[in-house]
Amino acid sequence: MTKDETVRAEYTFSVPVPPQEAFARISDPEQDPVWQAAVVEVTLRGGEPRPGCRYDIVFQLIGKRMEFTVEIDEFEPGRLSTFHTLSGPVSYQGTYAYTANADGGTDVHWTFDVQPGDYFGIMPKTLLRKVLVNSVKKDSGKLAARLGQEARTR
Repeated sequence: MTKDETVRAEYTFSVPVPPQEAFARISDPEQDPVWQAAVVEVTLRGGEPRPGCRYDIVFQLIGKRMEFTVEIDEFEPGRLSTFHTLSGPVSYQGTYAYTANADGGTDVHWTFDVQPGDYFGIMPKTLLRKVLVNSVKKDSGKLAARLGQEARTR
């Protein structure tokens, strides 16, 4: 992997709640530790999530503890959120796009572009992509199950 090469990971998953509720769980950084196994901690800086809001996030992934400062670029409830790093060991930007599906739930399309530089050593980009996608598959599956259970108990 060249030093400036971007690795794109993407995955589409479904959750059994309407787009507004899916967005509230997935695009609020403070919810990340609740549904993402690799997220250790999140601290919002300066109030509620919105465009321009920054937050600190700590991941534990592939045996590494990684700390970042991230800025929210777009925050359109029920529709779209985008974000990018301001600082951290690697540079990344991500997107969650929400679409209502025929079952009354939401399809969420996640994209993640990372410029890992030399941080992961000689790890092939295909392996890094696989690790990222598998993490989202596992986390989104657990989130979908939790949201479905919560919906049934209402």
